[in-house]
Amino acid sequence: MMPGRTLRKTAPSAAPAEREVVAECAVQLRRVGDRWDLRQKILNLLTKLFCPET
Repeated sequence: MMPGRTLRKTAPSAAPAEREVVAECAVQLRRVGDRWDLRQKILNLLTKLFCPET
């Protein structure tokens, strides 16, 4: 530790209900991301099929 600096207090651990909400939010964001990724892959495939010169 550097002189003149104080230790940061650690935050108390999140309540179990809050952890569940965070986990559900992460799952939902992952699903949205997967859908966007699939959409982009389909658009890329269509572009390759219909615009072969690019």
